[in-house]
Amino acid sequence: MRKWLVFLFILGTIAFPFSVRAQSDIKLAGIQVQLWPEYDQPSMLVIYDFQVATSTALPASVSIRIPKDAKLSAVAQTTANGLVNAEYDGPAVVGDWQIVNVNITDLAVYRVEYYEPISKTGMSRQFTYVWPADYATDDFSISVRMPTDTTEAVMAPALSKGQGKDGATYLQNDFGALPAGQSFSLDMKYTRTTDTLGVPQQKVQPSVPLNSETEGRVMFSNYLPYILGALGVTLIVGGLIYFWRSSRSGQSKGRKRQTSQNEKESDSDIYCHQCGARARIGDRFCRVCGTKLRLGE
Repeated sequence: MRKWLVFLFILGTIAFPFSVRAQSDIKLAGIQVQLWPEYDQPSMLVIYDFQVATSTALPASVSIRIPKDAKLSAVAQTTANGLVNAEYDGPAVVGDWQIVNVNITDLAVYRVEYYEPISKTGMSRQFTYVWPADYATDDFSISVRMPTDTTEAVMAPALSKGQGKDGATYLQNDFGALPAGQSFSLDMKYTRTTDTLGVPQQKVQPSVPLNSETEGRVMFSNYLPYILGALGVTLIVGGLIYFWRSSRSGQSKGRKRQTSQNEKESDSDIYCHQCGARARIGDRFCRVCGTKLRLGE
């Protein structure tokens, strides 16, 4: 048993330097930190855009620390078609931090986004950002997108003021290279006049009631007179046709009855040549004297 413990201890002491060395071999070519207070949520949106140095052996795993009370939002990487989801592990809580291990497969720019609470007192806001500096970086820059109704903003260290393409005010600075282990912090205080978000959440608009003014709506009442008129004309024409056909049918039956009656009269105009009695239709002998009738003579 003691031999196994000694073996595991030796194995651990051998493996530990390799893991530390593997972690220390990772270097960032640059990292850009963006802080967007009260943008689409009433909290701080923190955005990391980073790229590993070309000297980093790939694939690699970059561990990003975010505060324990933060909420991870996205892990992505840039491609020719824009941002796509990137593979990662975590977040796992370790002390006062959460660890997100981003799987790096190429030299693309990777992104991590999370939300962190902002301290509020009335219209005053206070927030402290900390970069733990787990990796050395050749370039470290930070920018803050201020709400449009900001009346006062104080940053420590101071940041330069500028305007972005979206028309918003940005406070930013480039601090150059930072070694591993040298953390960076930014204390910010600002005051607003409202609690309006930079990008308000979309509200579902209620549906508009349908009426005669609704675009694209066809009202049945508009066409009702034409429908009734067409129906009336159809009934009149149909009645005339029925009356005409009925009249012709009556005339035809009258002619048939007259012809049949004439035939009956002509057929029954036969008399017995012996006694002179009138024969009936179908008779071949006289009903009075019994003499054979001269039919067809």
